Amino acid sequence: MRVGYTRVSKFEQEDALVQQTARIEKAGCSLIFSDIESGRSDRRKNFNKMLAMCREGDITEVVITRIDRLARSVMTIAKTVSLLESLNIKLVILDAPVEDSSSPFGWFSLNQMAGLAEFESRLLQSRVNHGLAHFRDQNKACQPPFGYAKEDGKYIPDTSVHEGSGKTHWLIASEIIDYFLIPKASLRNTIQFFIEKYNIKFSPPGLRAWLRNPVLQGHTRYNVKFNRVNPDKWDIRENTHQPLISKEVYQQIETRLSENRRLWGRNFDGATSNTVGLHLLSGQLICGCCGSKCYVHDKKKAMGVRCKKRRIYGNSVCTNKTAVPLLKIIDAVDQALCKKAFELNNYVVTSQPDREDTPEIIELKSRLDVLRSLPQDSIILDAIEKTILKIQQLQQQNTHAASLGLRLQKELVKTFGDSEFLQVVPETTKRELYKKFVKEVTVLNGVVVNVLLVDVLR
Repeated sequence: MRVGYTRVSKFEQEDALVQQTARIEKAGCSLIFSDIESGRSDRRKNFNKMLAMCREGDITEVVITRIDRLARSVMTIAKTVSLLESLNIKLVILDAPVEDSSSPFGWFSLNQMAGLAEFESRLLQSRVNHGLAHFRDQNKACQPPFGYAKEDGKYIPDTSVHEGSGKTHWLIASEIIDYFLIPKASLRNTIQFFIEKYNIKFSPPGLRAWLRNPVLQGHTRYNVKFNRVNPDKWDIRENTHQPLISKEVYQQIETRLSENRRLWGRNFDGATSNTVGLHLLSGQLICGCCGSKCYVHDKKKAMGVRCKKRRIYGNSVCTNKTAVPLLKIIDAVDQALCKKAFELNNYVVTSQPDREDTPEIIELKSRLDVLRSLPQDSIILDAIEKTILKIQQLQQQNTHAASLGLRLQKELVKTFGDSEFLQVVPETTKRELYKKFVKEVTVLNGVVVNVLLVDVLR
């Protein structure tokens, strides 16, 4: 199969993505993978999906418009080209054809183009860094935290009036500090109090980060984006504006945060990074009231599953107050999977039916009919072209999904079609099977409302 890959770094470059797609479709690709992400990232979803299909042996050729669409890193380009060569997959570059990438000339050409792609990326990053350095040298304010506003590049108290209370946001910010420091206060009850009083919502990590923000002490901070939990790496410029809290108050806040962590930090398995994903179906359980994720709340024998949003924000946000035992949920999921396996085992396909369009494709086709009925000008014609390309892209993705569905059908019948299998399967294997076949499970007030399985018949 001949597939294409397109990429732009920002949503604003949608026209460029459309142009790439049109050229690659013209080159005869049956499936196109697209990403809107930086070429220096190795975590692009559809890029890695394409490489996975390459490893499975489903792809014979990969088509791109330019080498920098593949990546903007010499190392990533080299690894990708090497992988494609090892799998005997031909890489087609429309703007710079290389007949044989394994030949000395082909190798040299690809490495030259890869080096140029990374050079352009590094040059742009250098310009951005110079601009940021100039910004910091002037102690300019970044995004102001709650309670502050920005004026002439400096932080100032936010004196705008909060709708409903008539108080300024600066005064409310001071109230939050005072409430958090009263005896037996915690992040959770502080959050719930200010939701009910002012309809101002923080998450626990958000409130914790706000309380520790140096801006509240009158300082300006930089180098935060990739170091939010590493304050040692922050670049802090002291005494640049009016503080909300003193150094002594900040020490009290740190003491209270430490106490809060000892009291509440370890009684909720879904809340800590080292336990998320530990239990079966973790991340797949949905609250039937507010749609939030549900996790195991305690380590008792029943292992009750509760709504995370309710535990944080209280009854004003979610009324799902009764926990569901995890074993009860697992039993309901197993029954649903065994039933589906039985149905698939007795499902005989006599002929392959025409696949129906998805709701998204139906909507796009309806929009296309409307566009074609309008008086034609350059803008309408451009919209028609984009809509057609989107329809074709979705149809190609559906074709690929159908081939994957056949594999999933066989695996589902093989695993959950045998009742004895469920008695002996290791928990680690079962966790992976749930991730593959279970889309989500909805729970509400002690009851399993719905088990939604992945549609393997798509």
